[in-house]
Amino acid sequence: MHEALYYTALKNHQVQCHLCPHNCRIKPGAYGDCLVRMNHGGVLLSKVYGKVEAMNLDPVEKKPLYHFFPGHKILSVGTAGCNLRCPFCQNHSLTQGGVTDRQPLHEFSPVELVELAKRTPHNIGLAFTYNEPTVNYEFMLSAAVNAKQEGLHTAMISNGYINPEPLSSLMGMMDAFNIDLKAFNKLFYRMHCQGRLSPVLRTIKQIARSDSHLELTTLVIPGLNDDLQEFEQLCQWIADETGNSTVLHLSRYFPGYRLRLEPTPAKTLFRMYDLAKNVLHHVYLGNLFVGDHGDTFCPHCNNKLIERNAYQVHPSGIDASGNCQHCKTNVIKQHLYEHVDS
Repeated sequence: MHEALYYTALKNHQVQCHLCPHNCRIKPGAYGDCLVRMNHGGVLLSKVYGKVEAMNLDPVEKKPLYHFFPGHKILSVGTAGCNLRCPFCQNHSLTQGGVTDRQPLHEFSPVELVELAKRTPHNIGLAFTYNEPTVNYEFMLSAAVNAKQEGLHTAMISNGYINPEPLSSLMGMMDAFNIDLKAFNKLFYRMHCQGRLSPVLRTIKQIARSDSHLELTTLVIPGLNDDLQEFEQLCQWIADETGNSTVLHLSRYFPGYRLRLEPTPAKTLFRMYDLAKNVLHHVYLGNLFVGDHGDTFCPHCNNKLIERNAYQVHPSGIDASGNCQHCKTNVIKQHLYEHVDS
């Protein structure tokens, strides 16, 4: 157990957590909405500090991050807990349970985790993913600080449900973010996630104003967030608020956890892809490996820069500085595109 950051003590040994927009008031012996931050006699503790329940060396494209070291791998770690309650969660075995009945796969100090990352062959750094990394904020922040000191790269795959102050403290330590923008609909967030849309939009804008790399993902669910007019508004908001070079991933839904709808029709994803491409340069389809919808094209001359076949990546049209070989337009920032020994 480790004392949490971002909370205040209240009367009668209660505490209020300020890590995420829930701002939970927690009685002694109780947990916050994330199910992993506990009030122990007036002290808020992280019950998942150093506990790793999932760990893999993944392609960065699996995060998904397509404009961050394309073709490379990153050590990806996760634990238990989440601050949203999505019935369509793809990692519900990790996110939707607490820590009382669980035995972690591994236990690490931040230094030990970074040492492991350094020793792992063909690895560029650490990605905090699988569950919602925000709920393990203290461990993630400390590990990211150590990783940056050792020259490793860092990424956070998140629902974006975090308050501005703790997010600000992460900015200099996190090279890349993929934020899950679940819908452009306040009611969707209230009904299906037990959260609010506005804090997620605020998070996205805050990251976009920073030096960190940003990509977005929307899981397209039939009948819930696939309204085309609403989706066009989502895309226009991205273009207006974060720029039309912001990467958007559209992921195909499959039934799981508590939601048992039919999978997203491919034609829906193709239509949304075309609509998004009207205002955004870089749009990709996930969980649907068909045609060139996973390839990267130059927004200026339409030269194919990176060809992808599932997680096989062929950067044949782009140079080592991230520029189109044909017209020299920069598509991937130089410091995000480096060759490593494989």
